[in-house]
Amino acid sequence: MWEGESKTKLDRLLEILPGLTTWVVLTSPVWLGILAPNLVAIFLTFLSIYWVYLALVHTVGLLIGYKRYKYEIGIDWFKKCKELSFSSLPELDTLPKDLSGIKHLILIPTVNEPLEVLIPTFKSLAEQNYPLKENIFIAITCEERGAQEVSASIEKIKEMYGKEIGNILFYIHPSGTPGELVGGGAANRTWGAKHAVEDLKTMGIKTKDVIFTTFDADTNLHKEFIPRLTYAYLTCSKRLNHFYSTAVFLFNNNIWNVHTLMRIEANSITLGTLSTWTLSNDTKETFSCYSIALDTLIDANFWDVTLIDDTVFYWRAFFARKGNFKPRIFYTPNSSDAVHGESFAKAHQSLYKQLLRWGWGSVTTPLAMRGFIKSKDVPLSTKILWMVNKAERHAIFRTMVFLITFGFAILTLVNENVKQTAIAYRLPDITSLILTIGLIFLIPSTFLRQKFVTPIPKEWSFFRKFLTYLEGPLVILNLLTFSFIPFLEAETKMMLGKRYKSLHFTPKYR
Repeated sequence: MWEGESKTKLDRLLEILPGLTTWVVLTSPVWLGILAPNLVAIFLTFLSIYWVYLALVHTVGLLIGYKRYKYEIGIDWFKKCKELSFSSLPELDTLPKDLSGIKHLILIPTVNEPLEVLIPTFKSLAEQNYPLKENIFIAITCEERGAQEVSASIEKIKEMYGKEIGNILFYIHPSGTPGELVGGGAANRTWGAKHAVEDLKTMGIKTKDVIFTTFDADTNLHKEFIPRLTYAYLTCSKRLNHFYSTAVFLFNNNIWNVHTLMRIEANSITLGTLSTWTLSNDTKETFSCYSIALDTLIDANFWDVTLIDDTVFYWRAFFARKGNFKPRIFYTPNSSDAVHGESFAKAHQSLYKQLLRWGWGSVTTPLAMRGFIKSKDVPLSTKILWMVNKAERHAIFRTMVFLITFGFAILTLVNENVKQTAIAYRLPDITSLILTIGLIFLIPSTFLRQKFVTPIPKEWSFFRKFLTYLEGPLVILNLLTFSFIPFLEAETKMMLGKRYKSLHFTPKYR
């Protein structure tokens, strides 16, 4: 259901499907264990083998991705931009005459982030290897409840980096606007983006000349990020049909200051995204920090102010471009904050609430399927590709670790006769061997992780440093808790017809 549209019976049915699919597969050892225990045993064996396959693919993706990452951060991308011959670039009608005509609009939504969080973000913008700073427009859009604090911080930042940054625009998103999701970033982003577009037009800037980027207030960009993005945009054919994103999302801002599970979750996002986006990105949605042609943002009618923003936006642009909307990936990184808190308990609570918010991203499944049913413009092959991807996400990836860990125990608990069968007799040994092989592939991930994060603090003891290498295997614990339960809760609530009335804003601590 898109913004402003009334819900139909079809919408309700499609909302049920993600959670229903997950729960049917998750409980299969119980209900199918009574009806067809051998089939359950075969399915559990398949999951174990598939787990090892994914671990192997994950490792290959990491190795390739790391090589590309090391290559890209060593390149002077602005020099490469200057070497481009504009007359030979694709689709010249969507570009200005030369590099000096390219504009960047960077939108940063804020709530009440303190100055110490905002300073590194603007410092990274000031240090970009992009001498055309006058062509960069930074739009800060702030929720009304934090406007006074953030406004004061922006004035201090202007004093510090005004000459290096140049154009800073500031907007205040009023609270209590009817129809907007409380706590969702979409309403704040939409408010700021619409006002920024109008201001650019007033300045005489053509929207077709603008590359639009948005990211959170704690995001720090590598110094080559903007020139690398510019190069990717200029050299891309059908540039209006792509979103542009790094595959390297780091959390180095505070990675060694957070609790262990926070660090494990953050590193899992870094490594998981790098691996999957390196090997296959045809079915990837917008996440965290992404860029598009400003005309694409306008054609998609910005964000849906009634829903979460990042992944839902992908589908607005997808259908605005009639199904021809794909990622263009590069490997120059950005870095954000890992979840932190005032205390051990509050930090873990905040992480859970953040992941629950991400779990509501499952709303994109009914949105996509509804769009597929209504749209005649999206090719059938594209619809099938995405439907398979969504089905795999809910049926396999949501359930795999739980079923591999507890599936056989549940099966034998509900059907004791299974223990007498030959397949059940051999299954524990087979799955144990398979999973042991799978654990071997965690070793490269553990060491590659150290290549991306900032150095371990020198003042840490040898024992404490050694324990960080054990965090790799602990990813299994994370997959059974924080990367499982919040997503299951969100899908279940959506299945039962409950809606989020407000979303958790993850506070930033330094």
